[in-house]
Amino acid sequence: MKKLLIFTLALLQVAWLGCQDTKIEAPPSTVSPTPPSPVSDMILPNAKDTTLPSGRHNLYLVKGRDQKGIFVERSDFPAGYIGMPHVHDNDLYVTILKGSVFFYFGNILDTTLAAKPYGPGSFLVIPADKPHYEWFKESCTMQIEGMGPQSTYYISQEKKEPTK
Repeated sequence: MKKLLIFTLALLQVAWLGCQDTKIEAPPSTVSPTPPSPVSDMILPNAKDTTLPSGRHNLYLVKGRDQKGIFVERSDFPAGYIGMPHVHDNDLYVTILKGSVFFYFGNILDTTLAAKPYGPGSFLVIPADKPHYEWFKESCTMQIEGMGPQSTYYISQEKKEPTK
């Protein structure tokens, strides 16, 4: 009984001290602490450089479009990049991570349309076989997901027909 009383008094004293406005100073330190990063370091798989002559850079996070099953890629597009009208043979799911993209469904390229840009957080579904194109006034990073194998067919601006 005596031990229980001492233990209870000790707990009450800890609670009482915690309610006081006294500030406990830390001992001076000769090394200034580095504040922890608010986010984790990004972990990406090792991948060969896939920068294309157009300036587009692709990083394949899960498989590639040419492989069977789900693929996830992260693509960086430079300012001024224009994706000519084309179609894909499977649906694509696109999330804009950084920057913006102008996106339009149609088979004739026209970057003078009064289109609004899609910015960070925007999510687009590009249905299979639906002609579309995109252009970039600023650099843009997007994550593209879909099922492979998947091919892209460009639409000839003279013939208006898709070609791989």
